[in-house]
Amino acid sequence: MLFEKFKKNANTCNNNIRIEPKNLHCDFERAISKAAKTIFPNTNIKYCILHYKKSLEIKKNKLCYNEVKNNNNIFIYYKAISNLPFINPEYIFDIYVIIKIKSIKNNYCQFLKFLEYFYKTYLIDYDMKIWNYYNNIEHITNNASESLNNYLNNLFPTKPSFYELIDKLNELEHLSYYDYQRKIRGIWKIKKRAINKANEISVLIERFKSIEAKLIDAKCDRNNIINLWFDCLTNLNNII
Repeated sequence: MLFEKFKKNANTCNNNIRIEPKNLHCDFERAISKAAKTIFPNTNIKYCILHYKKSLEIKKNKLCYNEVKNNNNIFIYYKAISNLPFINPEYIFDIYVIIKIKSIKNNYCQFLKFLEYFYKTYLIDYDMKIWNYYNNIEHITNNASESLNNYLNNLFPTKPSFYELIDKLNELEHLSYYDYQRKIRGIWKIKKRAINKANEISVLIERFKSIEAKLIDAKCDRNNIINLWFDCLTNLNNII
């Protein structure tokens, strides 16, 4: 309903412009993504990585908390699973199989239950493309939309009328413009942008992409590339 209204109103205001979001970031909510795809079939759906990690943590705490806490090898495997959204999706299932085989060999009984949950939920039930960010690490969460939602909730403790909403949004639009003018005139000092986690992850992934390309050119065995991305997951542990 919301997406239908959004599209209808946008088309009414812009007769010659087709309104369709390029990307939609959301929680792991099938109803939202299905509705968005119905109204905007060309929109790229992406699920929030923080929610992915939180879901894994909750299940880990329920199924294998002590094993992960007391065994460093299992901890490394768990972290590898939690960082799979960043690596080449072509090798995700291979890495999952390697971790499972090693877990069976070492009789990590509780952790194997966690691996089964991961397999059924994220490799079977969900399309891997929706939670994998290998080719687009710039925006990996829906924090921006959640922050906007919290901001609007603080602005309007009670439900505003349509005209109150428009007046307030117009006021905020002008404030944003004045803030911009102050900044470009040097009235506000602009802090240097700190390198965030997404940038660090992107740099690391690009480095491993380059190594992968060289291995492929050298006609290396597929197992060499799988091991390469397993090493990448280990490196990611130092960032995330």
